[in-house]
Amino acid sequence: MRALVTGIVVAAACLGLAVAATAAPGPPHLSASPNPVDFGRTLTIKGRGWPVIEFCKRRVRLTLQSAQNSFVIGRPTIGENGRFVRRWVPRRSEVGARRWKLVARLRCESGEDGSTNFVRRSVKIRIR
Repeated sequence: MRALVTGIVVAAACLGLAVAATAAPGPPHLSASPNPVDFGRTLTIKGRGWPVIEFCKRRVRLTLQSAQNSFVIGRPTIGENGRFVRRWVPRRSEVGARRWKLVARLRCESGEDGSTNFVRRSVKIRIR
């Protein structure tokens, strides 16, 4: 009888750890490919692990930033699984050929006082 109870307790603990591991996907991640990207070719921007909670918006703002410029390239919606995908084609009339920082910014608010907190991730890309 004691072995049965011990086995049930161990199984329940393992199940609890497995549920906790799947519930915490880790910090938000941002990727862009191909890198470098040529003008007229499609750049695929992917995000995973972004929070889907009542205190955060469901749209992430994607911008290209350099020392002198900033350019908004889209506002994709985050899915229930915390992922988003945005495809964008760089054009010479919009951005220049250089190294850029691709920034993803999600607007959240504090659950305590309602102040704004941003979740940000960035990746360096090159447009040629």
